Amino acid sequence: FTKNMSDDILLKQILGPFKEYRKVQPKEEETIDDGTGVIKVLFFPVDDISANEFGYEWKMKTVKDEFYGTTSKTGVLRSLSEEEVTTRKGIRVSNKDGGYHSTPDFLQRLIDDEIGDDLAKKQEMAMFFGRFLRFLRKHVESFPSLKTPPPITTSWINRLSVNNSNGLHNHADAKLSGVFYFEDYEADVDAEWRGAKEPRPGDLLLRTASSAKRKNETVGEWCEYVVIRPQRGKLVLFEPNLLHGVVPSHRERFSLAMNFGEKNVSFEDPNEGGKKVTVRPISLDNKP
Repeated sequence: FTKNMSDDILLKQILGPFKEYRKVQPKEEETIDDGTGVIKVLFFPVDDISANEFGYEWKMKTVKDEFYGTTSKTGVLRSLSEEEVTTRKGIRVSNKDGGYHSTPDFLQRLIDDEIGDDLAKKQEMAMFFGRFLRFLRKHVESFPSLKTPPPITTSWINRLSVNNSNGLHNHADAKLSGVFYFEDYEADVDAEWRGAKEPRPGDLLLRTASSAKRKNETVGEWCEYVVIRPQRGKLVLFEPNLLHGVVPSHRERFSLAMNFGEKNVSFEDPNEGGKKVTVRPISLDNKP
């Protein structure tokens, strides 16, 4: 991935083969500053009758919480992520070209306390996750179309190294999906890629609509997409059916991904010899 790479080549790599790629703008945007950060609720139209992915207006919510805007507030999550990568085997999901995807019980294991006898670390964890779960509840329960906040059912750390990306995928079994960024990746990208067009390294792309392929053709006519820039303290919540992927990274990049409201989730844990593990939902009312 280089600055000189054609936009269409990059978009094709992440979004699939189409003749035209359209960056879509929200139909409606509601911005709120609640004293802790800027909240944006975005509504996107699907206007073309040939759109085959939704056919209805979809929603996304971004929250930039100033509390998490410094290393001192997110450092615990970074250190735990580094420990996760170095001490536990990951699984292969959307990280097909490399990178690390932890098992989908990351938060569950932390809240169940794997920290041993380190009292200071336990207290730091309790303070961080107590506030973090309240932060999640506040924004999940106010997501448009949700009547009650579903529990966190899966959670995992993504670590991309240089030129690693996440391929196009969705989370169709969930009621809501989200990602939390806890390091200032955007500032580094802006400094090194100043003047470069979007998308930039590490950006999240959401494919919002596309045309069907015509008979005997190998590419679709067009697709529409949204670009999300990673920023420290940013939470992004979106409808789980949305296909999405991540542009190849230019350096190490961490994020915490979550799904809400899945049922009966289990996986084969490579850290337990392939043993089947059932993931326990985390109620957003719970405190660690």
